[in-house]
Amino acid sequence: MLALGAGFTAFGWDDELGGSHPMAVMLLFHVVDDINEGVRHRWPAALAAVALLWGASRLTNTVLPGSLDAAWAATLATAVGVTLGLAVAATITRFPERRLRRPVKGQDPRFDGGTLGR
Repeated sequence: MLALGAGFTAFGWDDELGGSHPMAVMLLFHVVDDINEGVRHRWPAALAAVALLWGASRLTNTVLPGSLDAAWAATLATAVGVTLGLAVAATITRFPERRLRRPVKGQDPRFDGGTLGR
């Protein structure tokens, strides 16, 4: 998708569709797919991915030199945002799920099923 966005910009199709738009849509489709599949930690991952897409794209676009064409600057900035967004979404969704452990009778040697204080 990154190559497709660069191709749109290279061929001058950035007026109609923009090279950065297909890349951002790819990230949004990935986030929506994770939400639909019920991946663990999907909501924090979606929020972080979209926030990084927006923030990294704006920061990169600001830092890029003025010698670049505006379309290429936007495409490169969005490529950075999409890459970071996908990386953080993949990382967050792979965090282990935290579950509370409760002793079950017969599995915990300290639990004898009797009253407390014996």
